[in-house]
Amino acid sequence: MKNKITILVSTFVGGAIIGAAIFWMICNCCCKTNVCSTSSCCKPPSCEVKTDSTGLTRIKPNDAKTYLLSYRQNPITVTGFKGFTISYPQFNAMKIIAARDTSVHGFRIYMGQNGKSQVRVVVGTGSPDKVDNIFVTTDEKSGPCPEVCDDENDILTR
Repeated sequence: MKNKITILVSTFVGGAIIGAAIFWMICNCCCKTNVCSTSSCCKPPSCEVKTDSTGLTRIKPNDAKTYLLSYRQNPITVTGFKGFTISYPQFNAMKIIAARDTSVHGFRIYMGQNGKSQVRVVVGTGSPDKVDNIFVTTDEKSGPCPEVCDDENDILTR
């Protein structure tokens, strides 16, 4: 009787150890030891993309084309382009695009016009450009420098 209890306990403990080892191998080997990889394998909740979509509207490629062509009829001219300010909604659009398509290797923000309102069209770049996830934002707090940016910024004044 004592041998049966020892065998049962040993089997239970051995199974738990083997189960834990298999779980560890799946999570580490399958995910190539990077728990926050783009692989869906063993992805903990802390690695999920949680992006604020406030100020973002997903649009179709034809709508983006309309905005771009409308803007190009009367574009803003900037003498001595120095930089570009990107707003949080545009940054969040980039994060969403990157999370949805891992083949994206960069982004473009196009100037656009929707009626009388200036807009920014955010699209992922690749080969070819990624037009499955296009977002539009307002032009608030974004645009070319010197129009939006300070001439005396912290980088230049150090």
